Amino acid sequence: MKFEIITLFPDFFSLSLKQSLIGKAVDKKLFDIEIINLREFAFDKHKTVDETPFGGGGGMVLKVEPIDACLRSLGYVHKSENVKNEKEKIILTSAAGKQFCQPTAIENSLCERLTIICGHYLGVDERILQLYEIDELSIGDYILTGGEPAAMVMIEAVGRLIPKVLGNFESALDDSYMDQITGTPCYTRPAEYNDIAVPKELLSGDHKKIKSFRRFEAIKKCMTNRPDLLKNADLTDDELKFIEDKKK
Repeated sequence: MKFEIITLFPDFFSLSLKQSLIGKAVDKKLFDIEIINLREFAFDKHKTVDETPFGGGGGMVLKVEPIDACLRSLGYVHKSENVKNEKEKIILTSAAGKQFCQPTAIENSLCERLTIICGHYLGVDERILQLYEIDELSIGDYILTGGEPAAMVMIEAVGRLIPKVLGNFESALDDSYMDQITGTPCYTRPAEYNDIAVPKELLSGDHKKIKSFRRFEAIKKCMTNRPDLLKNADLTDDELKFIEDKKK
């Protein structure tokens, strides 16, 4: 897997990509990350990559020419050339994009190459989306000063799903949202703290009972924090009855 990040602020990634599992994965060459400064593809001596929007109003827009030149330099071609590689994707971080979620991370982890354009200002000239197959993705319903944090979130979410990045891949399979709901409450030693005991089911040694307990506790937490997820979750009849009983 190769990540390419097109950004106005390369230094943003210089430290963050060296941390935690992502940094270790890069050191082990489990995937590559290339940081590309968009200003290197500007056409004037001032390295201008943004302009005021047609139609007036405040803010600036990233120009189409530098992004086009950058993508061309990376070997991407226009839609009109009818050449598509299913193993590579271009992503634009955008507040107007589709929501980036765990299924999206899983889908993208199967690619061989992800190129992420960090959006800025009001956005990018819409014509770049007409020229290239680009997935516009948003990490949430809020506005950031730039797309760099969003790009880092995507790399974290996708990168940890690549084989051998996690010491125990089973932990990724048990992640929150893998079953379309939030994760289960977690406990560790000591078994009792401040007169609060770990649920007895987790201490039983009965793996079937533990699995069932965790599942229902996850559903309970999801009902409290993210009830919207349950609308599309794959639930059994017993789980649906559990939800209805809890609502009463």
